[in-house]
Amino acid sequence: MSTPRKGFSLIEVLVAMTMLSVILLSIAKISIAIGVRARTNDVVAKRAAALQLEANKLGAVPFASLATWSTAAQTFNKGNFQYSRRLTITAAGASRYQIKIVVIPSADSARKDSIMFDRTLSPGSPLCKGC
Repeated sequence: MSTPRKGFSLIEVLVAMTMLSVILLSIAKISIAIGVRARTNDVVAKRAAALQLEANKLGAVPFASLATWSTAAQTFNKGNFQYSRRLTITAAGASRYQIKIVVIPSADSARKDSIMFDRTLSPGSPLCKGC
């Protein structure tokens, strides 16, 4: 009379290890994809925040000072994010300017972003002389 075998055979252990390695490789691939996406989202969020900051600066400038605002490319650091700003201010009339801001991250210049808006002087404004 033979006693029943206890434990696993070598083939069963090899099959289990192969299945485990396939699962772990799949999880590693997903983890890498999530990490890359997180890095990309970080740059996008910082670029959008820099663009909003630059637009707010130009929105707060007195209307009469817009014509003298420097349009030369400038580089800024906000935390660990460095970017260049290109600015175009075009007079579209006596009481209207078209402003275009381009933000270019220093780390990846291919991922630039821009915004274009108009600044107008309200006819009822006390700053408007002769409107």
